[in-house]
Amino acid sequence: MKLSNIFKKKITVVIIPHSVSRPLRSSVSSFIIFFLFFIWFGSLSWAIWIISKQVNYDEALKNNLLLKEKASTLTNTVSECRDYIEKVKEMEKDLSAMLNLKSKKEIIESPGIGGPSNYDRSILAQLLNSDADSIHSKQVEMNINEIRKDSWQTTQGYKEIKDFITDERNKLLATPCILPIIGNITSRFGWRVHPLSRGKEFHEGLDISNEKETPIRATADGRVIFSGWQGSYGRAVIVDHGYGFTTRYCHCCVLISREGETVKRGQIIALVGTTGRSTGEHLHYEVWYRGKPINPSEFLARK
Repeated sequence: MKLSNIFKKKITVVIIPHSVSRPLRSSVSSFIIFFLFFIWFGSLSWAIWIISKQVNYDEALKNNLLLKEKASTLTNTVSECRDYIEKVKEMEKDLSAMLNLKSKKEIIESPGIGGPSNYDRSILAQLLNSDADSIHSKQVEMNINEIRKDSWQTTQGYKEIKDFITDERNKLLATPCILPIIGNITSRFGWRVHPLSRGKEFHEGLDISNEKETPIRATADGRVIFSGWQGSYGRAVIVDHGYGFTTRYCHCCVLISREGETVKRGQIIALVGTTGRSTGEHLHYEVWYRGKPINPSEFLARK
């Protein structure tokens, strides 16, 4: 039977009401029935397709948000690690400058400390090579905490070394280890016969002779705690160097540094003279440690 003949046939539709009214009859072409079925089926298929696309879109959006969150976590972790690395690099520069290292070869050839284990490397490789779905937040958090802990310990270790070296450097700068002037040492530290009284006395410093107004230099970094006249010492300068050290420069004719001034090793603080109880132009120089005079010559041998 031809398709055109099928569409030409008519279908009678009978509607029977509950009342006593007569049934309603209507004849409809088969073509219209097929057309309405086609419209219904097409609409249903289109609705199913739209719903499916919406579900896939929501799932993709959810996965995208999850990926962004995990990417943000890893980015922050890398940023934190970079900050720690920069701190360590800065400390390395400071330590290298303090130790005056000529090259990194000296550091490399020395015994090394620390470094990541093979387990740490494998964990890091897994994190970097895994896709987003396989990275668990607890695993990331655990590794972040390990990185933070190791980095903090390394930073603290470098800080302790830096503080120790800084303190030792400051001690050296505070230790009187140069002569305040160049000249003839006419009287040394220890027992002697006083040139004026001719009596036996303990000489608490060095007498160094030179021409009048010869520059006198501080023998270490410090702060001037006295600058003025001090009895038989004449015009004198006293410098507190910290770490228990003080130095005294006596019989000066001119005082250059004033009380409260900070001075550096080698800085001119006065000029040679013969003020106070003195037999001629010279500098009487003393080194005191924790309230007791000590032999300045001992420090000259340490240079």
